[in-house]
Amino acid sequence: MIRDPEAIKPMLCKLTEKPFNSPDYIWEPKYDGERLTVLVKAPNTVVKMWARSGREKAYMYPDLKFSVVKDCLLDGEVVSGSSFNGIQHRANRQNGIAQAVKDYPATYEVFDIINLADTPIGGFPLIKRKEILQIICQETGNVKLAPYVQDGVALFDAMKANQLEGVVGKAKNSVYHEDKREWLKVKCWQEAMFVAVGYTAGTGHRASQFGALVLADTKGNYVGSVGSGFTEETIGDIMKLFSPQSCLFPREPEKATWIKPFPVKVKFLEFSNDGMVRFPVFKGVVNG
Repeated sequence: MIRDPEAIKPMLCKLTEKPFNSPDYIWEPKYDGERLTVLVKAPNTVVKMWARSGREKAYMYPDLKFSVVKDCLLDGEVVSGSSFNGIQHRANRQNGIAQAVKDYPATYEVFDIINLADTPIGGFPLIKRKEILQIICQETGNVKLAPYVQDGVALFDAMKANQLEGVVGKAKNSVYHEDKREWLKVKCWQEAMFVAVGYTAGTGHRASQFGALVLADTKGNYVGSVGSGFTEETIGDIMKLFSPQSCLFPREPEKATWIKPFPVKVKFLEFSNDGMVRFPVFKGVVNG
């Protein structure tokens, strides 16, 4: 009997610094959505759809239309738009689903097949599973076969130029190891200059220092705060720049001690819908 997606713990990625080209690897776009394993009964019936958390999700995505020639268990990611901002409006919605379908249409990007009818095929080499997937799963308006290429460097450059999420590298002959971090992901980070305008209280070993720097963009808009990327040396140097000043925002966006602004460079993934930096990392104070 085909495995229940509830029992599947998807294969995972580990972060690496940069892509590379190798005859032993293929590269796919990294999608910024919700990972789902989907059990489909031929030709088009979704039996179950499960998130990594183990939560059943089929009722949240009634708009996804599958077409398969045999019963199968698929692995992929559901997205809405080009960033995580879109899928946030779908992933945990309990009501208003019909309206969300209209406002934030979803697409399921299929990148693996784990079972075919009653046969588990995760032990087949990845490149063979890709060939089987091409035969078994037919694309529809919102279910797509994730593309892959040999040239990971070129794909990464294209993703970065379009301000997309990144790339994932996979060994061609690898088997599907559930819950193991063997795929390689490379994120397309951005860097920009912001203004530190305050700091939050530190906790734990940083109780006598600060927790995070509150940030504004160069137009004076609040964009969140950055609490990672600091060393003991940079913390000491930054604290020497603290000079008390009133909050420059019309209302205080978070509890902080407000200071005279100074420019800093921050690495981050993207801006959220409400203008906040996602996954910010401090890179340094901008001098001069």
